Amino acid sequence: MHPLIGDLSALTVDEVLQKLDVLHKRLSFARNTGNAAMMNQIINVIQDYQTEYDKRRMAEVKAAEENPIFKDSLDIG
Repeated sequence: MHPLIGDLSALTVDEVLQKLDVLHKRLSFARNTGNAAMMNQIINVIQDYQTEYDKRRMAEVKAAEENPIFKDSLDIG
C-alpha cells in the first residue's frame, strides 16, 4: 500500500471508481509529459485502489452466491 493513502475501506464503491478515473487521467498526463517518476507513483496508487475495488467485487459475488434465492437456480455455465 502506498504510504500516503489512508484507509480506503471508508470510501464507497462509487468514490473508489471516481478516484480510479481521476488517477488514470493523471497517469495519461504523466505519460504524455514523460515524467517516469510521477507515472510510477500514480501506478502504485492505482494498484491500491484497484485492489480495494476488486476486494469489494469479490465480496459482492460471494454474497450473491450464498444468497438462498439462487440456491435452487439452474446452472447453465
